[in-house]
Amino acid sequence: MTDLDLKTQAIEPVTQFVLTTVHGDDDPHRLLAFHRVFGAAMEAYEIRYHQARHHEEQPETTAREEALYAAIATAGRSYAAAALNQAVNVLGKKLDEDVCLALGDTAAALDLAVVEDLDGANGTGDDDPA
Repeated sequence: MTDLDLKTQAIEPVTQFVLTTVHGDDDPHRLLAFHRVFGAAMEAYEIRYHQARHHEEQPETTAREEALYAAIATAGRSYAAAALNQAVNVLGKKLDEDVCLALGDTAAALDLAVVEDLDGANGTGDDDPA
């Protein structure tokens, strides 16, 4: 077993709780959620960078720091929602119904669209609207 194999084995349990394209299962719902969050984070970064640099005339380094903070703040709620949603799926039979509902409600409050993506309510993103 190579070092890469060991690292991959260590990563796999973690990746089931986060949005990533490295997961390897090609789940279209996870990919849809990932692309939604990635797009929102990129948009937040670009908007905040433009604001800081051009409207507030902040130095380059400060503008990038502000933009990175905006991107992380945007993605953070979504990643927390995805982790809680997956925890309910993984631990559902070990938790009582009230706890599962509370975790699901918390996930939905953090980012309803991501929870819907992961649960399949929004299709796969490849669906033909016609």
